[in-house]
Amino acid sequence: MAPFTSGASGGLLYARLVISHLGDFSKIRSPAKCAARIGQAFSQTFSSIALPYNAIETIRDIERNGRVFSDGVGTCSESVMKMIWKEYSQSADFEPRVFQIRFRGAKGMISLDNRLKGDKLCLRPSMIKFEGPGTDIEICGAGLRPLPMYLNRQLIKILEDLEVPESAFLELQAAEVEKLRNTTKSPVNAANFVRRNKIGEAAKFDWLIRKLLDLNIMFTSDKFLRITVELAVLVQLRELKHRSRIPVEEGYTLYGIMDETGILEENEVYVPLRIEGGAKLVQGDLVVTRSPALHPGDVKVARAVDVPADSPLRDLYNCIVFSSKGTRDIPSQLSGGDLDGDVYQIFWRPALFPKILATPADYPIVSPIDIGREVTRSDMTDFFIKFMEQDQLGRIANNHQTLADQREQGTFDEACLTLATLHSTA
Repeated sequence: MAPFTSGASGGLLYARLVISHLGDFSKIRSPAKCAARIGQAFSQTFSSIALPYNAIETIRDIERNGRVFSDGVGTCSESVMKMIWKEYSQSADFEPRVFQIRFRGAKGMISLDNRLKGDKLCLRPSMIKFEGPGTDIEICGAGLRPLPMYLNRQLIKILEDLEVPESAFLELQAAEVEKLRNTTKSPVNAANFVRRNKIGEAAKFDWLIRKLLDLNIMFTSDKFLRITVELAVLVQLRELKHRSRIPVEEGYTLYGIMDETGILEENEVYVPLRIEGGAKLVQGDLVVTRSPALHPGDVKVARAVDVPADSPLRDLYNCIVFSSKGTRDIPSQLSGGDLDGDVYQIFWRPALFPKILATPADYPIVSPIDIGREVTRSDMTDFFIKFMEQDQLGRIANNHQTLADQREQGTFDEACLTLATLHSTA
């Protein structure tokens, strides 16, 4: 960053001074981690809410067998959540119960816990990355609505190797092609399409198409509107053809959090949804995974259950709640996931259920390089240069995809398993 003069104070601001105002990074001894923590302070956020200083509490992590079941997730009281709703512009018509946050030097997810009284924001040690100033909580994302679930090439290959028949994918693909073909034939289909894919959302494009229909005007009579919809359909077709991005209606993409009540047993999840038309609770067996999935064990079958009427979990929605019990937490079994903002794909379409399951990978935790002193700017510069020279993540993923298609054992092939391990640590 080039030094510049502050309009408020008139003083000269330079990188070292700006960084010192962000927090205390002197205890971090790894150049890579130090750069990441500084970058954390520059995360895109949508709102900033000032909290009382005495509202902050630190609670313990849930650990077992060397695993942190609560890695990156905390809670807050109803009064704190109401403060967030008031300031968070995107929750004007909807009151989400889970948020991805940045707070001082902490990052992760928070969820509503109606058992907390007064103003309480409960953070865990796994959330706190460095000591930062201020008491403003910043919002990076929220469980406003469940996101659609899409298959992709890597997931399709894994499901094939788990003995899901090819016909299951071809059927979904044919249905989506037919749906796209019919999009431009009907204003209602076109409006639903642009709304579902959030095309022209700020301009209320779907409303415009419906309003024109009410006036007996077809959107196709206007060249600009017709071409806009046709191009959007073409983009979806290209995604379908080149990336196998196939939507699954019986599925969603959701933020993951932990069961704070301890009511869920091992391998159980709670999936409350609030969608157009009202509330919905997913129950029964479902498949849960996380992108990117390269290892055959990155696909797991869990049991979605209901909870008692008086459970605090009943106040949550648009998230997947994982159990805090068992020998190993589900998120860590899905390509090394955690709960600091990771999203998880779930689906319950019977044709896509795997016939067999693979043992999840157990990748070793790679310790960051410790230089034994405070990290300097030149240390981080050297790290970035070395990283750019040695970055092989894309190459590993492409090689894995190629080999998985060519080898008889697919993703179970030894070379593919090795590449999956390299991808997790690259």
